[in-house]
This record gives sequence, structure tokens and C-alpha cells, in this order.
Amino acid sequence: MNRLLLTFVFLIPLFGYSQNDSVYYYSVNGKIENPGKPDVMKKVDFRSARKIRIKTYKATESDWMLIYTENIKVLNDSVLEIKIKGEEFSGQVSRKFEKQENGIYKFTDWLENHIKRQGQTKSKIPLILDGEITEFYPFGRIKSVSQYKNNELFFNQNWLPNGDVLIDDIFYSVDEEPQFVPGLGALHKHVTQVIRDYEFDLATVQGKVLVGVVVTKDGTIDGVQIVKGISQQLNGILVNAFNTLEGKWVPAKLNNKNVNYFQLVPINFIYNRYNFEYLELKGSNLHWVIN
Repeated sequence: MNRLLLTFVFLIPLFGYSQNDSVYYYSVNGKIENPGKPDVMKKVDFRSARKIRIKTYKATESDWMLIYTENIKVLNDSVLEIKIKGEEFSGQVSRKFEKQENGIYKFTDWLENHIKRQGQTKSKIPLILDGEITEFYPFGRIKSVSQYKNNELFFNQNWLPNGDVLIDDIFYSVDEEPQFVPGLGALHKHVTQVIRDYEFDLATVQGKVLVGVVVTKDGTIDGVQIVKGISQQLNGILVNAFNTLEGKWVPAKLNNKNVNYFQLVPINFIYNRYNFEYLELKGSNLHWVIN
């Protein structure tokens, strides 16, 4: 899943294409209030009349961490070509706008020959989602239908890649992230053991797998899927490992309420030697390294 940053711009939005470089700050889930400490920052650099670069940063305990870069080429007033480079998604998207009433734009993101996302925005650069937003899987099935107001997510309906219904109201940015009660050590031990049980040859793979899980407001997990994989066999093993994980979670909290939360777990396979070196929490993601 191309992970969506659900945030709100606290500066004056751009309703066209400005030529002024700008910095935009965002709060958790797009709350329309002074966040005190911003959660996300976007730096917009107008390099020329038709070339724009946007760098998006995530706040960490000590600094800002770059999470993805967008290099935008303005073809005309209604069409942008956007080259995106990030951990969760890299590729080129074509974004088309249609002016609606009351200053709203309908936009459609095309990835190669299929629609990736479609909906409404108050601004072209950066997007300020407002109204219904629909996301699609690469093969055309609907991934989610969400409702936004001033870029704040209120609710959504979600589906797995095979078309099965996933739980509603999944959030991607929260005040308090979920915690696994038995501890990260137990989670690490279980996934390690499942890989060993399958006798998978780790010397055949190298790279990063992104596992996505929904930690529900009831403290269980659901909707395990591979966001970015290495091999079909290893993908299946990791999905099974998380589906068979025992133990409750402390749910994520948003506005002092338990909510369903999408947790992204990057697992790095490097050096082709079977040895889990460490497991740590960085920001909102668990990072595992296998040396």
C-alpha cells in the first residue's frame, strides 16, 4: 500500500501554481488546530516555471527524516507528471485536474495504464483532500473509499487485494501508536521461528520486505499483506508468521479513543547470512535487519 500521510496544511494553501518556495507543516491526521510540534513537514521548491520539487519529512525525536521526494513537471494547467521516490513507493504518476464548483478540483492519479487514486482536493500543490477519495490496487480493484474534510480523515471502507472486505475506519497517523504487549522480543522470536520452520534458504534473497498489518482497536491484528516483497515464497511465509502471532496489542489512540491503525513493518535481508541482528522501533515503523 502506498502509505497515505493524513495531515493538514497550516499555511495558506495554493489554489494554482505559485512561484514562491514554501514550507508546510502538518499535524496528526489533519487536525485543524495548532499542533505545537508538527508531525510532518513539506518543503516546496519551485525550481522553474514548470519544475517543482517537494520533499516530505517525518518528525523524529531529534530531527526531521526525509520519507519521500516528488519531482513534478507541469505539462499544463491541468496535468502534472510526478516522479516519486520513497521507501514505500517509487514510480511516476500522472495527475490530472478538473475544476469543480466552489474552488474544488477533482483529481485523478494514473500509474502507467491504471487509476491509482481519485478524489477531490482544495489545492493542486500540495493536495488538500476534501470529500470522497478512492484508492485502487494496480489490477483495478478498489482498495479503499475514504471521506475527508480539510485533509482530515473521518472514516473509510477497505478491501484486501483479493476483494475480501477489510475492517472499516483504518487510520495511518495517530496520537499514540500501538504496542505489542508480549514485547518486540516475542514478536521477533515468533517470526524467526516461522522462517526456520519453513526451511527457507535466505541465501537466495536480499533486500527489503514491507509487511503491512492492521492493529485493531480491540488489540488484535487483521489484514496482513505484503506492501513490497522480494519473492512469492518468502512473502507467503511472512504473511503466515504475522497471521499466527499470538498476543494482544495496546491499540493506537486518536483523540483519546482506540482506533484501527495500519502498522508498516520493514524487514531487511542483507549479507545473505541467517542472523537476526536487531529489532528496533524507529518512528512509526518496526525495522528489522537480518544479516
